[in-house]
Amino acid sequence: MSQSEVAPGLFVGSKPSAGRHACVDVIVLAAMEYQPSGETFPGAEVLHAPLDDAPLMREDEIAIAVRVAQRVARRLRAGRRVLVTCAMGLNRSSLIAAIAMSEIYGMSADEIITRIRHARGAWALSNPNFERLLRAVIDTRRG
Repeated sequence: MSQSEVAPGLFVGSKPSAGRHACVDVIVLAAMEYQPSGETFPGAEVLHAPLDDAPLMREDEIAIAVRVAQRVARRLRAGRRVLVTCAMGLNRSSLIAAIAMSEIYGMSADEIITRIRHARGAWALSNPNFERLLRAVIDTRRG
């Protein structure tokens, strides 16, 4: 599994292997196709956010992404270290992390995207619909 710190205490990575992950307190599983039980990761709180990597997200998936990002933000504010994962650690995980970053830091979408791509590579948030969704969520928060 590869992972990168995209903000203090917030990591984005690919599908995590079973077992203890001592560097984090919370693991978010954003890959629809990989949703093992929380017992698979002893010592970590596991948040399930099953999202498809399809070009367009359904309304229920958007709600899941936003809700889990809010939970991630709360845990980061409490000083917990959070790893958000999906199959490759590029789109679904980056979207959740990005929404959490916007909530915590009030950063613009461009700042967040630049930061995530610097940490994860140019393919992070490469799904244009995920990028549009991030921008829409941030625009909605700014009123």
